[in-house]
Amino acid sequence: MRVLGTIVRAVLLAGLAGCGSGAPTTFPNQLVDAAGQPIVLDDVETIVNNTDLSDDEKREQLRELGIEDEELINALLTL
Repeated sequence: MRVLGTIVRAVLLAGLAGCGSGAPTTFPNQLVDAAGQPIVLDDVETIVNNTDLSDDEKREQLRELGIEDEELINALLTL
């Protein structure tokens, strides 16, 4: 459960990095996509909450978003 809390905090920090109108804020261990752009929580939430997608399709979309850690993907799908 402690690992899940850490994962959720990391995702939330990544999501917060995409908010606001000032200069981008960076955080240690921030999740970024292949282009180096922060992965925002809204994008993750849209995928995870899409009831039209199977878990395998959600996993693939999370990977396409730039999330490569399978444990993190599994944790996100349980939220």
